[in-house]
Amino acid sequence: MALSANGWRKEPESLCGRISQTEAQALRLQEELSTILRGLAVLKEQVKNADELAGEVETEKLRLEVDDVLRRQGTILEEMVKSAESFPRRWAQLELNTSQRKSLMLSIKASSRCARGLRTGGSRARGPKSS
Repeated sequence: MALSANGWRKEPESLCGRISQTEAQALRLQEELSTILRGLAVLKEQVKNADELAGEVETEKLRLEVDDVLRRQGTILEEMVKSAESFPRRWAQLELNTSQRKSLMLSIKASSRCARGLRTGGSRARGPKSS
């Protein structure tokens, strides 16, 4: 099967296959988050001197630049958290709606049979014959 630009197969061979792909993407995200946390620890050590020298012109430029970048990145991370938090809720909705889906599918099938019956003479659409 062909892969899309983001590395996902366009059509899964199975739902279990799609779950495996999602797990792989979640692991990639987990690795990236570990890299971010390690980088933030290093950055925290590097900016200690800048915080101690607060008030000097050059130091303030550096502090403002770092603050601006971290504020934007923090906002992006917050959006990622909200998105990730919604995953299990969405899965729960899939489970809750299973009976509704079954009813809908049965209704669609009945409507389809009725429409076919009307096109072919209508006797089957009226229900079972009485003996």
